[in-house]
Amino acid sequence: MSSELRFDVLVLGGGGAALRAALSACEQGAKTAILSKGEAGKSGATYYSVAEVGAFNVPDGALDPEDSPEEFYRDMEMAALGTAQLPLCRILAEQAESALQYLEKISGGTVFAKEDGHFKVYQACFSTRPRSHVVENHFKPILRALREEVARRDITVLSGLQAVDLLKEDGQVCGVYALDEAGAPVIVHAGSVVLATGGASRLFRRNMYPRDITGDGYAMAWRAGARMSNMEFIQAGIGVAAPFINLFGNYLWEANPQIENAAGEPVLEKYLPAEVTPEAVIREKTHFPFSTRDLSRYIEIAVQSEYNYGRGTAGGNMLLNFRGTDFDSLFRRDPVFASMWKVTYQWHKERGIDLYRDPVEIACFAHALNGGVLIDEHAAASLPGLYAAGETASGPHGADRLGGNMSVTCQVFGNIAGRSAAAYAKGLKAHPTGEASAREIARRLEQLTSGTRRECRDLLETLQERCGLKRPAAVAVIAAAGSDKALMIIRSQTGLQKYLTELADLKAEIARGGTAGCLGELVQLENLAEVGGLIARAALERKESRGSHYRADYPDADPALAHPIILEKA
Repeated sequence: MSSELRFDVLVLGGGGAALRAALSACEQGAKTAILSKGEAGKSGATYYSVAEVGAFNVPDGALDPEDSPEEFYRDMEMAALGTAQLPLCRILAEQAESALQYLEKISGGTVFAKEDGHFKVYQACFSTRPRSHVVENHFKPILRALREEVARRDITVLSGLQAVDLLKEDGQVCGVYALDEAGAPVIVHAGSVVLATGGASRLFRRNMYPRDITGDGYAMAWRAGARMSNMEFIQAGIGVAAPFINLFGNYLWEANPQIENAAGEPVLEKYLPAEVTPEAVIREKTHFPFSTRDLSRYIEIAVQSEYNYGRGTAGGNMLLNFRGTDFDSLFRRDPVFASMWKVTYQWHKERGIDLYRDPVEIACFAHALNGGVLIDEHAAASLPGLYAAGETASGPHGADRLGGNMSVTCQVFGNIAGRSAAAYAKGLKAHPTGEASAREIARRLEQLTSGTRRECRDLLETLQERCGLKRPAAVAVIAAAGSDKALMIIRSQTGLQKYLTELADLKAEIARGGTAGCLGELVQLENLAEVGGLIARAALERKESRGSHYRADYPDADPALAHPIILEKA
């Protein structure tokens, strides 16, 4: 016996984009609900801290009076390398400041860090000007402000529900089929649906994502027939791997840290062309994620290669230290660095690491996806009744993405998605029910519960192993460029094709079902596998290297491919 609920607008997700979309829809008078598999406002990628501070890009001239929305737009265009939807970049540049002002208003001015009454700002990845407004404790202050505002509004919050698939009728999206924590179906009818379920980097064993981010929005949109864009572009880069997992702030490279393997041997020199020095490589590392656009690409290539050769620590990590850095001179030369260092140093010191003295273990981590559901200026997907925002959506980002842009994108396009979804739902003469699609989804779920097969944990480990190397003990001594692993940093035709073949077998195994009581996990595994296939298909089609996408067999950029790769069902 299933439960059935009805709303004008249903928002899937529990993070910054989802809460902003729900608030916007409610403000338009729509009967609105948030459906989240975790606790809405206290789960998802926005809530999951992987850095001591978060960045929120606003071209308000807080530190550089020459900054402007036009400068911000140009930086986004430059970072995308021809692969973004430029009208969406324009919208983001023009509405970023109003997004900040909204958060300031609802929080009483407690979201963004300030010094002497002025916003604390620094220059983040791929930006030419400092416009990243600091949010201490990563993005938790943003979620706290949004969560408290949701509690003040007439918004229904449905936590602890796993969305399975979108309901459709006559080509339009009209709700979602979900499961409660006991595995019982919950059917939620809606005039429109907003997908804000985050990314899918749980595909990789080494990732900086919480367990509840499993590519659900991408997979549901694809199965329903939505167009996808830029799925090959994944942010992956250097992160602290032990004793905790944390982003390695791009500003820290200015301190010229040293990277060594477990034997104390310098790492970079082994992988550089004869004419390139380690200092030149580190000097160009002004961004967290790996990118083929400059010499800094050799950092990730070197770290991953040493891992492949088994030269890391017991956990497969390299060692990074600042023992050779002249901090006194650096502080005098760069007061912004000095300000940021105070926060970073104290954050690590509280966790047992003295950065002046102690090395930290680092590795290459998967982080965010730059692609997703293709949206237009109304945050609308290619299916009527479907909208997307945040990391689930594609459009304003491309081959590379400005650091600090996803947080502001969540707010700007969350707002737009909520307003647009409300207007669409209110314009319907009658809400379709999607009864036929609900029956079809129920039949698919029956197969997943038809028998006891492998443990879900084993299936996830197998899926992650297909995407990247599993663990040091299992790694053969191979050259990095010769790796046949598919999706992390180094890609090739052979590796991608092999991945898709193996993935087809694994998807068939997942479809046969898992152990009793793990139906929700099987749904998540299906979604991750679906997304892995989309990434591989797009990467195969992009026979070049551009931004975060690197093909060892096509190491140069092809001017003819300076456009998004758009996937759609035949």
